[in-house]
Amino acid sequence: MQVMSIFNKTRDDEREFEMFTERVDQIYNSLKPYENEVDLFDIASLKKSFIAKTEDFFREDRKLNIGIIGRVKAGKSTFLNSLLFQGKNILPTAVTPKTAALTRIEYGEKNALEVEYYSPREWDNLTKCASGDSKRNDTIVAKEIMKLVDEVGINPEDYIIRGTDRMEYESYEEMKEDLNQYIGENGKITPIVKCVTIYINNEDLEEISVVDTPGLYDPVVSRVDRTRHFIELCDVVFFLSKSTAFLDRNDIDLMASQLPKKGVKRMILVCSRFDDGLRDTLWNKKSLEEAIADTKKKLLDYTTSAFNAYKKNNYYVNGEVLEQCMHPVFVSSIADLMSRTEEKDYTEQMKKVKEDLDLYHDLNNDKLNEIGNMDIIHEMFEEVLDDKEEMLQEKASSFIPTAKEELKDKLRRIENLAEKRINQLHNYDREKLYDQKQMMHAQITRVSSGIEITFQGLLDKIEKNKVAAMREIRALNRDYLQVKEKEGSETHFEIKKVSTSVWFAPWTWGTSKREIYSYDEKYVYIDVFDALENIRNFVEDGSECIEKTFHKSVDSAYLKHELLKMVVENMDLSGDNYDADYYKLLVERTIQGITLPSMQFSASNYEGMITAQFNGEIKGNANKSNFRAELGKVIDSICDEICRTLEREVIKFRTQVEQLRDGFAQKLMEDVNRELQLVEKQFANKEEEIVHYEHLISDIRRMSVE
Repeated sequence: MQVMSIFNKTRDDEREFEMFTERVDQIYNSLKPYENEVDLFDIASLKKSFIAKTEDFFREDRKLNIGIIGRVKAGKSTFLNSLLFQGKNILPTAVTPKTAALTRIEYGEKNALEVEYYSPREWDNLTKCASGDSKRNDTIVAKEIMKLVDEVGINPEDYIIRGTDRMEYESYEEMKEDLNQYIGENGKITPIVKCVTIYINNEDLEEISVVDTPGLYDPVVSRVDRTRHFIELCDVVFFLSKSTAFLDRNDIDLMASQLPKKGVKRMILVCSRFDDGLRDTLWNKKSLEEAIADTKKKLLDYTTSAFNAYKKNNYYVNGEVLEQCMHPVFVSSIADLMSRTEEKDYTEQMKKVKEDLDLYHDLNNDKLNEIGNMDIIHEMFEEVLDDKEEMLQEKASSFIPTAKEELKDKLRRIENLAEKRINQLHNYDREKLYDQKQMMHAQITRVSSGIEITFQGLLDKIEKNKVAAMREIRALNRDYLQVKEKEGSETHFEIKKVSTSVWFAPWTWGTSKREIYSYDEKYVYIDVFDALENIRNFVEDGSECIEKTFHKSVDSAYLKHELLKMVVENMDLSGDNYDADYYKLLVERTIQGITLPSMQFSASNYEGMITAQFNGEIKGNANKSNFRAELGKVIDSICDEICRTLEREVIKFRTQVEQLRDGFAQKLMEDVNRELQLVEKQFANKEEEIVHYEHLISDIRRMSVE
């Protein structure tokens, strides 16, 4: 194909790339004398990233890289099942951050799986980490991975020494069974898998590579490295953010700044699991149609304001990519699948979605299509495939301009910091610094009372939503206790003696023969698999319920905005002794320390309580009674665990919020004092320090990036 000529790096390309990396080295070396005042790590990493991206691009087997990016539980796997596998559940869902592996999907003449395990060194690092007593997240995750390995009962060394495995299949369905073992939530091999490549015989995927990333903020370091490496090589990104927790500041920064800097040329923002957002809105509307329109409007308005606010406060924003992100596509993969499924074949999850969305009895197939909206995604995907040559050609010609803009941005940040320091050294003396500290303490005291009110409102809201969630969990408990009986039939075979006597043939008198006959007997039974599905659905719904409790209570982006607004409004940053922009940066950096809790459940232990005693069809009143009693115990245990977990997570979150509330003013003051003390130390050689910073600014301004 013609597109392959794009990847033939010319001598001019090589020389231009070499000249740019040499220029980065020169700039880095020129700034080396100032490394005590400024951080040069970003300059060094820019060169390393540039070399990696260009070397990857100009290789013979380079494909168009399409990334599916988003947080855990954003619905990435379900989205891909709908996009690439006609809605079939080929890619397992409900994986946890501890076990989620990067999954690559590419064209192959034969359907195949290629599994990459942790390397011996990576596994050794995880083992050492798990043996520690640290409370850090990576230690906790390592311990949980080792626990999962013990639970599934495998010897990890048997796989790790092999490095990779490859298996071929005749069909998707056959592949699915093994795939669950390698990347499914309860897969036997899942805990030790780092990456899976799925090859499917679909010509639409020729020369492209679709990757389902493990979810942003993956806690396993070696997988973070793999994900970051892939993101740097992305050409197109479908960014999924679920409707009930749509777009926080980190998401926006990644889309508006970080990904475009890495060379992403096409960005499609997907508001996933739109049915969840509708369920939160529907109760307050008069119809499903009104709820759809209102939910979309609110999310669109929020998207516009969030990105515009980011654009005002950040220098590096790729306008073309930002414009793409301002128009999210609302999708629900499960609604899309429901629109193509007979109602009699609905799963329990589909039945629950229908029950929730059909509040006004106006849910029909047209509405499911509208909510699902996957046809638009398919059209966009086809456009990407049609435009891949143009996009790759554009990317090939944009490596140098994009890298130069990023370098300019980094140098501008260093220059701005130097200017702030000079301004302080020129305008402040020790007495003014002391007065400023006193005034800052007074202002922060005023801020503290406002912060107290803001955080108390958050605590009241989380407590209110916790009580509502408890009621919902108890209601789910009652629902999942019910297991419908099914009707089956069993064929019986019997032998009977049949006379062969004929009245006109005396020699036959008294003779007989044996005949086999059959008859069907109907019976009523309970299917154990229905109960297991109830258990899995209850665990999933319980987990969702807890997540929604926090997401309904905490809008991270809004909370950060309110706190920043509270600080800015209560601190006088307009006087001669203050640099408003400088202190706003300090305030914002402090606020970015706010984090939200996350949690996961596993259904495997509860399923085992059933499968250890029952399997297949449960017949007979006594057996069914025993089965229902055992199922009741299991469902009650799940309910208790979910409620305990919710209570525990709320207590932990309250503690975190209270600590943040109590330490907020102190942390803000520490940041302010740290900067003031740095300037204070420089007063001993004030003139020399000013000259030093002026030389830094002069050197930067003489540096030509062009």
